[in-house]
Amino acid sequence: TRRSSGLLVVSIFIKVSEMANPFLNRLLNRDTITRITYKNDAYLLQSLNIEELYPETPSFITYEGSMTVPACYETVSWIIMNKPVYITRMQMHSLRLLSQNQPSQIFLSMSDNFRPVQLLNNRCIRTNINFSLPGKDCPNNRAQKLQYRAQHSVQSG
Repeated sequence: TRRSSGLLVVSIFIKVSEMANPFLNRLLNRDTITRITYKNDAYLLQSLNIEELYPETPSFITYEGSMTVPACYETVSWIIMNKPVYITRMQMHSLRLLSQNQPSQIFLSMSDNFRPVQLLNNRCIRTNINFSLPGKDCPNNRAQKLQYRAQHSVQSG
């Protein structure tokens, strides 16, 4: 859609670890992943709880931006979670075996399908993260060149 505020995307960082996210355990097991390797493959999973996918953090960054694929319309409200979810090396390997094409076509991995970093272009970045700026009354006093890094957390269990 070309309308402003046409789409909301929640972006979650993924980090390789010895532990895995419960939601991704169900989604990325061998029985499931081998049924959805190619474009248009489908497999019905019962009783998935999407809340299990989200990292255990109330912190996020949000901004109005664009789609990540051409024509890159400025219609997306992005929410970027502040902590990653965890997957195992085997699960990451399984994701790298997924194809953007159908079986009759040349294999085209879904990995490395990112868009280059874009300029801020006067976008307003909002967050509920407390950066605790000593001696500064307003976050607007910060330098204009901003960078973001996800906080790392350790999950037990």
